[in-house]
Amino acid sequence: MLPPETLYEVLLRWVEALGLTMHASARPALAGLLSAVLIGQSLRPAALMRALWSPTPLPARARYARVAYAWRRPWLTPQVLLGPLVRAAIAWVPPDPPGSPTAGQTHLVLDSVRCGTWEVVTLGVAWHGRVLPVGWVILPYPLPKGRLTPAVCRLLHQVAAVWPTNRAVHLVADRGFPGRRLFRTVAALGWGWTVRWRVKMAVRVLEPTGTPGPGQPARTWVATSSPHRWRVLPVEEGLRGRGVRGQLVIGRGLPVVPWHQQDAGSQRHRCRRQQHAVHAGRQTRPRRKTPRPSGAPTPTVATEQGLALEQWVVLFSSHPTWQAAVWSYRRRAPTEGTYRDAQGGWDGAHGWHLDAALRGRPAAQAHGMVGLWALATLIQTLVGDQVVQPTLPAPVAATVASWTTTGRLSVWARGRLALTDPHGHLRPWLETTLRDTAARLAALPPPPAAPATLPRASIPRAA
Repeated sequence: MLPPETLYEVLLRWVEALGLTMHASARPALAGLLSAVLIGQSLRPAALMRALWSPTPLPARARYARVAYAWRRPWLTPQVLLGPLVRAAIAWVPPDPPGSPTAGQTHLVLDSVRCGTWEVVTLGVAWHGRVLPVGWVILPYPLPKGRLTPAVCRLLHQVAAVWPTNRAVHLVADRGFPGRRLFRTVAALGWGWTVRWRVKMAVRVLEPTGTPGPGQPARTWVATSSPHRWRVLPVEEGLRGRGVRGQLVIGRGLPVVPWHQQDAGSQRHRCRRQQHAVHAGRQTRPRRKTPRPSGAPTPTVATEQGLALEQWVVLFSSHPTWQAAVWSYRRRAPTEGTYRDAQGGWDGAHGWHLDAALRGRPAAQAHGMVGLWALATLIQTLVGDQVVQPTLPAPVAATVASWTTTGRLSVWARGRLALTDPHGHLRPWLETTLRDTAARLAALPPPPAAPATLPRASIPRAA
């Protein structure tokens, strides 16, 4: 672990290299907050105030006041951080390599996580099995009706305004986000997309002449698909005309079990999870207030049918082939690991406790905490990427090899272990790495300014 004063000095260079539009006197305060997060490995105010570096001892009340004052400052808002975060992510995340189904593209993952009374919608760049957040929207939970989709569309417009035009983008999202307004926005930005489709939502399959057929729910096409191969249907979303056209990809794929989960104990665990899912589906099914029609399936049969549908994957994609669509959708899963790192960690105790830090906070402070999480995640993930480079010095490589016997550590966990190394073997290398990456970032062109929130009329509406 680097001494606090050394880490603070290096991170001050990092803050200057990011090109944040902030007063010069505010940069030391932000560098101090970042060093407190990376030393204390928590976003809780108590952990931050104890890890906050100061040349002279300060009372705990003064430390709490310093941390509380930082949440109300504008430097941690998405309007300030969006351009620098995109610029830094583009600098280190290369496009997909040639030979892959999505060669030359960069995947942006759209997802959300619930933290107490807030729903945090994030947009991040997929990298090394994790996601680097570059933009976010915070909404109250329960979600007010009609606010999620407009907020997501504004977020996409803001990120597109600072995104380089020479980097192809492919948006990946789960089945909580599809809608005509979202697809119109993505198509207007010139991005590709792969979004998981809900089986109850309707599509219109295109005839060979290009004319859309009658609208039917996606489950109709799932029922006629083979479980042994992927199926691609050219469709137009929705029941009305002038919908966005793409490919409906339907399949189940092959069940692949990792090598470390192929023993009898893991098999018993999977069986218990499946039985628990069936039981939970029966318990949460609402009671019928009217008699069940003749011939209707019983709750047990309906639950089993729902679980059978869960085994299928239905994607709505701009990719022309199922290989590219499935390859892109795999990039959505890393956001779950990123959210787990931000909350409880891999074991419930080694995360950053973002959910606990946001609980009961007003909106302005919640934006500041999420902004600090995004900046610290960028730095820690970058350190985790550097500890596995082939040019690593032999003493550093020996220290990294002592962390685990299997090598199954995420890039975020590797960064945590490097920053909190108790033996000090990584101090010279870590200081040099942080200084070099800051110098590389400072040499890039300055980040573009993020636009203000777009007016409601500028977002494309459904016909």
